[in-house]
Amino acid sequence: MSFPGFPSYPPPWGPVAADPGPIPLRPLSAGDLLGAGFGVVRRHLALLGPVSVLIGVLSSAVSLGILAGTGSLTEYASGRWLDDVMNGATTSVPVPMLVAATLGTVVSVVGTIVVSGLAAACAGVDAMGRQSVPGALRERLAGRLPSLLLTSVLVGIAISIGLALVVVPGVLIYLAWALAAPAAAMERATPGTALRRSVRLTVGHRSRILGMTLLIGVIAFGIDVVVTSVIQAAAASMTAVAALVLSQAISAVLAALTTSWIGAVIALLYIDIRVRAENLGPALRAFAAADRTRPTGGPALGSA
Repeated sequence: MSFPGFPSYPPPWGPVAADPGPIPLRPLSAGDLLGAGFGVVRRHLALLGPVSVLIGVLSSAVSLGILAGTGSLTEYASGRWLDDVMNGATTSVPVPMLVAATLGTVVSVVGTIVVSGLAAACAGVDAMGRQSVPGALRERLAGRLPSLLLTSVLVGIAISIGLALVVVPGVLIYLAWALAAPAAAMERATPGTALRRSVRLTVGHRSRILGMTLLIGVIAFGIDVVVTSVIQAAAASMTAVAALVLSQAISAVLAALTTSWIGAVIALLYIDIRVRAENLGPALRAFAAADRTRPTGGPALGSA
């Protein structure tokens, strides 16, 4: 069996060779995915962190900008609109708030998918034990960013629209296309090919993808709530708008860890599923061994 971007190797009949890098090339448990995800973030925070913070800033800027532009920021920050809904004074959420939440969510979802693609490249470098990490990442991502970005936009918009349509369609779209961005980054796939590749890879694994996504989402949300609540309590003397802006800023900074971690776990799911379904482990080990022996500055094996 052959794998896009890697040479074909038969499965090993003897003892399995040691992993060339810190990513275990075997089926991963939930605990393995969570721990290895933190490892990817720790080793590549210089890349994943700033991108994740930028996504958090853009998402907050879009939401707060719409609220401020429509004169709804103070009402939203004070929570008066929520009191009106709870008390029955109104039966619907104000339109500006719906628009702000929707567009902010689109930016956040698209950004998280981009991070999962970047994290896949980082995890691939780790899995092969590459020593020159910055150079290896540039090599891995060369020419692939346009496809990764377009794939992420398509998937993010589709998921956001699906979530707006009674949630379920968005979940189904996510489960089918969750691995499209890692495929675009790792396999030099065009957006259409990456989407089809994700659909094929996720078959038989979607319940596991859903479970892991819910788990890491709950953990990341809990971290965000605890930290922002502590900061807001310490800034109780602030106005409602100032407190809202502060909480959004803190959430954007926390995204350096939380969004990076979510993206890393999704990227590791991509590698894990290929290890389970396509016996990728031996191919990566052989690729890593050949890569260590190639002349410095020579073409990277499997980089096409």
